[in-house]
This record gives sequence, structure tokens and C-alpha cells, in this order.
Amino acid sequence: MAFNPSPTGYFPNIQISTTGVFIPYTDFESYNINTSGDVRQLAYSFIDAFADQYLSLPSSDDQSDQVNITRIWSAQSDTVLRKVYTYSFDLAFSGVSVKS
Repeated sequence: MAFNPSPTGYFPNIQISTTGVFIPYTDFESYNINTSGDVRQLAYSFIDAFADQYLSLPSSDDQSDQVNITRIWSAQSDTVLRKVYTYSFDLAFSGVSVKS
């Protein structure tokens, strides 16, 4: 499967219009509206869902060479797991001058 740049490739039920973007909670694997009202859980669910989908592409040939995602985790204690995500994007500047 080739790299899919469409938002629906990552969030299948996303709705995009001229007034905004709506992503239903069902597109976030780890977010449960009934048990979490914490914005940190929502942010984690978003980045984790995006990373899961992108990193599940069958080979590096199917991933964009303009995006790099890494995810590592470590046990902080018997009850705390820390996940660290690094996202990097190569973006084209159009009409922007950068002073050296």
C-alpha cells in the first residue's frame, strides 16, 4: 500500500468542511468519552492514533520521505509508563524569505 496523504487514511470518519474539522471519538483507539474528560488523554489519543496508522505501513517505501515519526516508551514505575513521540515534517516554504 502506498503512502496515503488523505486525512481519511488516518481517521476514517473525519469530516472536513469550510467551517472546520470533526473527528469522532471512535477514530481514537484509546479515548473513551465515558471515562475520560482529560484533554491530555485526548491529545495522547490523537497522536497515538496517527502514529499507529503511519507506522503500520508495510515498509519504509510506503511511508513519505517527508515525515518521520518515532515512538519510544519506558517504565517509570510499576504503575507509570512514559511514551515519547517525535514527529518531524519537511515542509516547503512558498513566498517566505528566511534571513541567514
